[in-house]
Amino acid sequence: MSTNPMFIPNLRIACWGEGEDQEKCIEQTRENLKILEEELKGKKFFGGDAIGLVDIVASYIAFWTGVIEKVNGVYLNNEENHSNLLKWSQEFLISGVVNKSLPNREELTALYQATKQAILAKKVSVN
Repeated sequence: MSTNPMFIPNLRIACWGEGEDQEKCIEQTRENLKILEEELKGKKFFGGDAIGLVDIVASYIAFWTGVIEKVNGVYLNNEENHSNLLKWSQEFLISGVVNKSLPNREELTALYQATKQAILAKKVSVN
């Protein structure tokens, strides 16, 4: 499995960016998600039936990206194009050890929303 080394930077711009750069990064991120989608075909987790290293590394997609998508209204994962990835995310997030290790989703969403509002307010005051 090989994704573009710019995957995480593109993902960040896709979620937090604006304009043409954001649109370009959304498309590049969706292409990279297709690679992960293919890797999951017929498997519960990337390594098979148990959580492994790749699942832990990809936890950014399962948890953090979902929160950022909600805050910014930019949705990169969808059932039509990434059904395996969405199923994996749900399975990964409900597993006991993972669920106990992650921050509270609602609190994180509120924090990201406040951060976004502060950034936007700062942009307005500078302009």
